[in-house]
Amino acid sequence: MQNQSSMGGHGEQNRQLAQHLETVLFPTELSGEQHLLIDLLDSGFEWEAAIKLLHLRDHLYENSEMRQRTADDNRMHFVRWLYEQGEIGED
Repeated sequence: MQNQSSMGGHGEQNRQLAQHLETVLFPTELSGEQHLLIDLLDSGFEWEAAIKLLHLRDHLYENSEMRQRTADDNRMHFVRWLYEQGEIGED
């Protein structure tokens, strides 16, 4: 019986791809993105889906609407922090 993950991928095949990345393609220290790829494969994502997710992650903030949402979110985090520190009130 073949080992399958809950994500629908083939766990053993993904693990073999990850080992290939670690030992053959990237024999020296792995980059952060390579670690993310290995983590996605270990989590059960198939190779193509993992690559697409990393590509999406890399290009997500090229969209001006997404950059604006992130900026707005950072402002909200700062306001929340000010409120928690007692610097501003509900008034």
